[in-house]
Amino acid sequence: MLKLVIPPALQQEFATIEALWQSSAETRRVDSLLLSWVKYEKQLRRLFCFLVYQHPKITANTINSVISVLALNNTLYPETFIRGIAALGVQTVPNLVGPSHPQLSVEVARIKKYRNKLMHGQATGQSIQSAQLERDVKHLIAWIEALASGADAAFGYDGLRRKTFREAKANSKIAAAKFPFTTNTDFAIWLKAL
Repeated sequence: MLKLVIPPALQQEFATIEALWQSSAETRRVDSLLLSWVKYEKQLRRLFCFLVYQHPKITANTINSVISVLALNNTLYPETFIRGIAALGVQTVPNLVGPSHPQLSVEVARIKKYRNKLMHGQATGQSIQSAQLERDVKHLIAWIEALASGADAAFGYDGLRRKTFREAKANSKIAAAKFPFTTNTDFAIWLKAL
């Protein structure tokens, strides 16, 4: 089994994956991959929400209604959040990931094709070997680390830290250049259009 190296910035977020990796469980590679994919999606959602929550009308009194809009939308995927970040007029995700984006985006797209099957307990039909699963976990870690570094430099938030609303409101610079919504209804419509 390949050695798993978790970058310092990801150690807290990836502690469970590291524990799985070190285990002797037969499914540790698949489990590590699926959990890494969840981390990939969660980071994109957190970055998107961090930018949205900086809207001046989103306050401690209104945050639950904004979260409800997000929770009621069942079409929010990583690609949605990537488009949303760009639509807010900030750095694009490719720019945040940096020079490794072209290679990593190809790997992420490839992983997604079989991740969907694995997540639903279906056969992939691709005869994916353990070594490939291990490499794919490393690809996801590389993406998350690159995005965390780029986002932290650009926004002061890496998408990994918890309490995204507090992070957004504590940030002294408004990261979003434009907000294409003013009300929750506008937000819900804009979100569906993404």
